[in-house]
Amino acid sequence: MNYTLTQRQMKLDFSGREATVFVYCPKNVEKPLPCLIMHDGQNLFDDDRAAFGVSWKLREAIEVYDLNMIIVGVSCADGLGRLDEYSPFHNKDIVGLRDWLTRPAGGLGNEYIDWIVHDLIVWIKEHYSVENQFLMAGSSMGGLISMAAMCRYPDIFTRIACISNALWFAPHPMAQLIEEADVKGNCVYMDIGLKESDKPQESEAYIESNRAIASIWAKKGLRKFTYCEIEGGIHSESAWSLRIGKILSGLLDENR
Repeated sequence: MNYTLTQRQMKLDFSGREATVFVYCPKNVEKPLPCLIMHDGQNLFDDDRAAFGVSWKLREAIEVYDLNMIIVGVSCADGLGRLDEYSPFHNKDIVGLRDWLTRPAGGLGNEYIDWIVHDLIVWIKEHYSVENQFLMAGSSMGGLISMAAMCRYPDIFTRIACISNALWFAPHPMAQLIEEADVKGNCVYMDIGLKESDKPQESEAYIESNRAIASIWAKKGLRKFTYCEIEGGIHSESAWSLRIGKILSGLLDENR
């Protein structure tokens, strides 16, 4: 399958930063295609561009699983700005947990989601032939914000994949958000690795928060809900690249 990979800069007015938007699109599109929006877009395709030197290898996943879709990746903000944009909820308790956590973070997630809906998606529809409903996927904090996006706009983001989710960041507000959302008929995939951190206490925080949130999703009347615990799964693009193709293939196979 022949694809093109292009990129452009887009400004996020609420923060003033410019994001790089990567678009991976099949050539010769003859009908509206499913469109997947992904966070941490700089990490999706190329190892030399990825933050930690290893990408999701989405090109390979598309080829192996014959994924006929458009993928739009949005690069993340730097440092704590990423946490600000990837959570609607403010967290002051993270200060000092790691050397780089020097201030409270979070709280701009709704603005980021609104930018995706009112700016990014408008631009996508102007330039590409896409279906009206979108998929969304992300890892770690990107999984958290994908859940929040479906809860905020359940008629737009109808299928989400949330991987190695950093739900420890805001477990109780996220639980309340999901409980109050009308997401009946949508599709949610979520997973967590059983070795997300080399620190047992951190791994346990990942696992327990994901189990708690999974139990809430399971009661929401979704068309399909999948929760997986990955034996030996670590918190790395190298691990996520091994399963993203199968995950996306499963979401695409769902009746639309």
